[in-house]
Amino acid sequence: MQGFSPVSNNKLYIQIYKQIRDAIMKGKFSVGDKLPSEKELCQMFSVSRVPVREALSALELSGLVESVQGAGVYVKQINVVNNDWVHEVDPQEIIRVRQILEPEVAREAAKNISDLERTRLTEILDRFHHEAEQEVYTEKTDENFHLCLARASGNQLFVVLYEMIWKAMEQKMWHMIQERTIESEFYRQGNYDEHVQIGKAVLDGDAEAAYEMMKQHMLQLEIRYWK
Repeated sequence: MQGFSPVSNNKLYIQIYKQIRDAIMKGKFSVGDKLPSEKELCQMFSVSRVPVREALSALELSGLVESVQGAGVYVKQINVVNNDWVHEVDPQEIIRVRQILEPEVAREAAKNISDLERTRLTEILDRFHHEAEQEVYTEKTDENFHLCLARASGNQLFVVLYEMIWKAMEQKMWHMIQERTIESEFYRQGNYDEHVQIGKAVLDGDAEAAYEMMKQHMLQLEIRYWK
């Protein structure tokens, strides 16, 4: 398939999304047609797999295409349902900010945690354990864990920044990624183990271990996102 153009570095997946969307709406693809493979799209747009996958997810959220496991991505319809979400924060930006911020938050939490936050963190770890036994993932427990660490750090600005980040995660693209990664059976146990290890390091007052474990947790978030 010819006609796609290389894209600039600004919001890659949105540019790719728009080009493929326009191609579909202009009749270059018909309902039932298979889109080029991820590898082919990477070559056409001169980009890595990540923005291509984001763009394909965006097209799926818009209702234009559907992904068939092991077969590819097929055109579902030629009308965009709603693409207002396309102007939201890029998930890669969320991950990058969290990679920078959260290890420091964990380190400061281990140094400064109060008795109140210690009790709260212990309760959250107990909820994680209960959910692991039930083989479920609850986003609220995850959010409360990270917010608890921000509060335990003793730095109110960490709390404000974290609340901003979580707000940015309230988008369809992020939730789709989440459903396919940490909510899935394949990743759920690992996600639980990482939270428990970080929590114990904070409770033990081991600042450097908390930092390193959170750093690895954020690295795993990126790895899961890429897969």
